[in-house]
Amino acid sequence: MTTKTADQSRADCEIAMGQELGAIYAELIQELSNIYLVWGQYKILFGTRESRVDLLNSAAGGFFGLIQDNIWHQVLLSISRLTDRPTIAGHATLTVRRLADLIADQTTAEAVRAEVDLAMKAQEFCRDWRNNLIGHNNLDMRVNPAARSLAPASERQVDDALAALAGVLNTLASHYLLPKTLFEDVSDASALLYVLHDGVAARKERQARREAGIFENDYPRDL
Repeated sequence: MTTKTADQSRADCEIAMGQELGAIYAELIQELSNIYLVWGQYKILFGTRESRVDLLNSAAGGFFGLIQDNIWHQVLLSISRLTDRPTIAGHATLTVRRLADLIADQTTAEAVRAEVDLAMKAQEFCRDWRNNLIGHNNLDMRVNPAARSLAPASERQVDDALAALAGVLNTLASHYLLPKTLFEDVSDASALLYVLHDGVAARKERQARREAGIFENDYPRDL
């Protein structure tokens, strides 16, 4: 099995779709793949088992709380960017909303527009968070206790929004006889959990030695 580089994959897309559409499609594939990768790390650490969250809290709760918030915000921001208007402040944007107008076949263009409409609906909560918290600070929400809250947001909603974006790109790929992309939220964060598990256990053993009055080799010297 041969693995192609991003540049090679983009060249294939440009041959199949034409230079402009193929380049945009290829970059959207890369962007969405990166979001899936980041989201996979999040779910492994924070969205799978309560025991894992307990482990993170016991190891360094404040630090991992910052990581959780930052990854969450990053994913919501990234989803909303992929559904931005094609032009913002006079600058062209990389967005799925640009695709349909570049497709010559009207049946396919309409099919892509329908998928984009689904993606726009699925990402509405992301945009609310982006506009009022992540990208900007909504003053009324910050200072007025009676102000409305941010749109409800859950891991299931993120999954649905990502699946909708994948649907847009795979609909386009099917028309041009390109293989569909199997976006997977793969993660190596599980390796970190095992290291933390061993570290927390070692810390407990060290604390037991200290309580017994044994202090030699208490901490590594080179950290």
